[in-house]
Amino acid sequence: MKKSAIAGGCILSFVVMACAYEGSAASNDPLTLAEFRKLKAGSPEKALFSYTNTCRRNSESERADDYPTTWTCYGADGSSNAVFFYSKGVLFSKSQTGLV
Repeated sequence: MKKSAIAGGCILSFVVMACAYEGSAASNDPLTLAEFRKLKAGSPEKALFSYTNTCRRNSESERADDYPTTWTCYGADGSSNAVFFYSKGVLFSKSQTGLV
């Protein structure tokens, strides 16, 4: 194998590992108590995702647009969480446990 092919393979491996690290860092953006407090009744659903990406939709089935949607988002320790209730894409209720 030529040295240039080996060097190219090493560089490609480095780029792949760097991208994987960047992706894992971005997918671990826990919700904080300060961010939880910023989300008020009437906030659009997309505002939630400007603060965190640790949220999971509690109902995966497709429902009518006016059916309420519930999201659970997690804090840094993995056990603290917040639950957000949306109707027609607008926040109408929320609760949290253990966020800091």
